[in-house]
Amino acid sequence: MLFTKNRLYSQYYDISEARRAYNSLDYVSQNSFDIFLSHSYDDKKYIYNLFKILTNHNLSVYVDWIIDSELDRSHVTKDTAELIRKRMQQSKCLLYATSLNASDSKWMPWELGYFDGYSKGKVAIIPIVDNENSSFYGQEYLSLYPYIDEVETTLWVNKQNSTPHRLDEWIKT
Repeated sequence: MLFTKNRLYSQYYDISEARRAYNSLDYVSQNSFDIFLSHSYDDKKYIYNLFKILTNHNLSVYVDWIIDSELDRSHVTKDTAELIRKRMQQSKCLLYATSLNASDSKWMPWELGYFDGYSKGKVAIIPIVDNENSSFYGQEYLSLYPYIDEVETTLWVNKQNSTPHRLDEWIKT
């Protein structure tokens, strides 16, 4: 099942709770992440719960406004880009949370392109859809990558014409 807006919607973002969830992972280090979560900041109300779902699966997840809260979106500099690049290099994979807002993001295509080139393809798409009956199409280039869904509390990486893999195993390979 794809991730729906209703399931992910959060009117309340407790950033300190999210940081505690992140810091409670046994193997957490500020120098290593399982996932770099690329997203539109306009989807913050969905990304917060997606972050919680992923960390509940014992995955360390980088979300800029949770981990590096000192970043100032109103004053983006070369140093901002360097920090984001460093965080991508510290991550094992990039999950691209796509929604209607993603097409307006200036950063998401840059992150996807950089990470895909840097990591040799350890990229997957997380479609955020309107409802359970929605299907995911996305922009043409997104079809190059597998997508993530959840079946009975297990997160799966689905590639066209291939057997699905558990997300945690896919990250490790």
